[in-house]
Amino acid sequence: MKKGFTAKKALCLLLAFTLLFSTMLYADGEGAYSESSQQIGPGTHYKRAAWVTPKGIFSINMVETLIGTEYIKIEASDSGKAVGTETVSKQAQKKYSDDTRVLGAVNGDFFYTNELRGLTSGTSIIDGEIKTALSESTIFGVSDQGNCFIDLLMMEGSVQVKDVSYSIAGVNRVRWDNQLILYTSAFAGLTNTKGNGTEVVVKGIELPIKGNQEYKGYVHTIYKDVKDAQIPEDGIVLSGQGMAADFLNSLEEGDEVSFSVNFSRNNIKYAVSGNTQLLKGGQLSEEIAKASDAKVRHPRTAIAIKGGSVVMVTVDGRQKNFSDGMTLYEFAEYLSSQGMENAINLDGGGSTSMVVRTQGRFEPALVNSPSDGRERSISNSIQILSYAPKSKPMHVRFNQDTLKIYKNSTFTPSAYALDQYLNRVDIQADAIKYILSKGIGKMNENGMFTAASKAGKGFIEGSSGGTKSRIEVQVYDKAASLKITNDYVSLDPGQKVQLEVEAYDENGQQIVISPSAVKWSVSGEIGTVDKAGVFTAGQNKKEGKIIGKLDKVAADVQARVGNTPVVLESFEKTDNIEISSIRAEASGKTTADKEPVKQGKAALKLAYNMAVGQTGTAAAYVNLKTPVKAPGKPLEIGLWAYGDGGAHWLRGVYTNSAGEKKLVNFTNQGGFNWKGWKYVYTEIPKDEKFPIAFEQIYIAEPLEENKTEGAVYFDNLIALYEPGPDIYNPEALELNPAAGAKLEAQPSEINIKVKDKGEGIDPKSIRFLLNNVQVKAVYNPETGMITHTIDYKLYKGEHNIRLFLKDKAGNPINPELKYTFTIEQ
Repeated sequence: MKKGFTAKKALCLLLAFTLLFSTMLYADGEGAYSESSQQIGPGTHYKRAAWVTPKGIFSINMVETLIGTEYIKIEASDSGKAVGTETVSKQAQKKYSDDTRVLGAVNGDFFYTNELRGLTSGTSIIDGEIKTALSESTIFGVSDQGNCFIDLLMMEGSVQVKDVSYSIAGVNRVRWDNQLILYTSAFAGLTNTKGNGTEVVVKGIELPIKGNQEYKGYVHTIYKDVKDAQIPEDGIVLSGQGMAADFLNSLEEGDEVSFSVNFSRNNIKYAVSGNTQLLKGGQLSEEIAKASDAKVRHPRTAIAIKGGSVVMVTVDGRQKNFSDGMTLYEFAEYLSSQGMENAINLDGGGSTSMVVRTQGRFEPALVNSPSDGRERSISNSIQILSYAPKSKPMHVRFNQDTLKIYKNSTFTPSAYALDQYLNRVDIQADAIKYILSKGIGKMNENGMFTAASKAGKGFIEGSSGGTKSRIEVQVYDKAASLKITNDYVSLDPGQKVQLEVEAYDENGQQIVISPSAVKWSVSGEIGTVDKAGVFTAGQNKKEGKIIGKLDKVAADVQARVGNTPVVLESFEKTDNIEISSIRAEASGKTTADKEPVKQGKAALKLAYNMAVGQTGTAAAYVNLKTPVKAPGKPLEIGLWAYGDGGAHWLRGVYTNSAGEKKLVNFTNQGGFNWKGWKYVYTEIPKDEKFPIAFEQIYIAEPLEENKTEGAVYFDNLIALYEPGPDIYNPEALELNPAAGAKLEAQPSEINIKVKDKGEGIDPKSIRFLLNNVQVKAVYNPETGMITHTIDYKLYKGEHNIRLFLKDKAGNPINPELKYTFTIEQ
């Protein structure tokens, strides 16, 4: 967006909505721009913008707060450790209480994705404590007095012992040649230095470590020529390599140590780093040209200062026809056009996340659309908090403005209240006084509305504390279509379930309708439905349909009695399938002639390429655009997977009835290592919040050396409710000697523990090969152990083992077990 864009506004439409909720529509030669805004707390507003131009589509979210507003504070948060990650939502939830609540938050700094996952790229200060620091960082900072700034922060530190000093290169950082690093318990359990050096434990220090203060302690323990050391909770570790190690080697236990970590600014309470300053004094920064991705569109996150306000901004990306993301130049130009004066670029891509406590919510929720398809765990976040006390209700609000309802149907309006600080507070049903326009229906003492028996229009008005809220009501006596919302009815004999329905007008808009307004019937002798729409399952295991009719329209839903397996997704069509990837390339299609199919006419082929030169976990996703609900309470979810031997990680995601996303493993890491078809499954906890809806299957690869290119196939995602045919492949659980083991003496026996979930191992099928020669092996069905006793001399060197077996249903171990161990003497 060019500067001056806002001067070209052609239209501004203010919707009459209390508490400063407005929508603005702009149009000019560059495209169309719309922006909605609502106040979410004292001096704090949330804005959502959609900008469509000939060059791209952009979905933008902003939270702006006035610095110094009473009860408002700007803070930062992390997972609790410098090494570790949590989503922005989880970091915000930790601040929620009766006294505090996060109004808005965004992800913060870039971070390591290796074994130090979550370690920020720059300086991080949380509540005055130095979580990590290096010599210079471009930061967004908050002072002890609550003042906010964006600046280049310099750090100098030193350790002094016996009039000799050495510079501190960083706090809780990766240690490089000749560097001395200060480690605190905020880092991790160990220093993780991995290269030989000297580690000195210092105790007797007042913790936590803050900037621009001098600390004194004593040498507690010295470890020389070690890889790493344990960091105590009541002390620090000074870690040195090269010349820094020489300095530390001169210390003795009991020596007094003094040190300080000094910043170019005093009294910093919070600091979060970014990698590029986007704006300086309202102008595009020269730093942008130095960024490697300056001209590439990605999802972006920024924090900016605009006069006396702080503004958090995200733009979504990598989502065709929704939001393309921005280059750094486009992002900076947009921020400038919105009046921002100083701004820095924070972590983006799949990390871009914003949560907001919009009007009527107790807690903040995700408002942007992350490119991963879900919120990513990140290092730290910037938060706008309200410490405003909850007070009496001042504004009553219905959760909807309009109601379309079928004649004689019932509806209970849901309402909430806001106090003077826009906190959601409880309001009792009897505290709301209702007024209904004539002829649309009646309201009982419990606040339940029953529509009139004929069509008409009117309103329901609720009032409390001098404020009013209204629902415009239209009563229908006919509908264009009907839908039974029970996705699939699956019951044991004699069980009951309430059927739920939705009706729609000729424009596809929903009409509220009670199940009792529908005429019900069944086919297939599966049970009965009463006038209230309650289905009672019959006594026999059968399948059929439940049918609902309303005048000239009808709907039906499949039903079954008894726990037979349910196919959730056959993969024979791709209508409900979308392929995505991260740090990889991926595509999907149904199988062609001569390609593998396990059941039915087709399967899904997922082609992937993880060798694209990007570091971090790579993944290729099969997304079910509309998640498929598993009826009832399945014991397991499984599918047939055709492997290419890539040894990746096969995983999945489902959501339970509470809206909680659950990550499941179909294999362990590296376990998708077979070739050909194999049934894989994940057991569902008995105490899960049913029903569950499966939404994603994916392969992931965290190891850089195993990022390959290939293709796998999937067929028939099923829900299983009781034991069925044995389709499970036997597995090897324990190897002794272990794969790759180096032994100083020959073992007396070789043990392999196996298991089979189905009918059990067939002892007659076992073939145990040592160095390609079949040898005697004894199988113990009680322990699952296969044992070969070695009563002869094995030569020095490498030995290979191969194991073939099947279960009693004829399912082979897949992949074939083969590995080696070495005798060194």
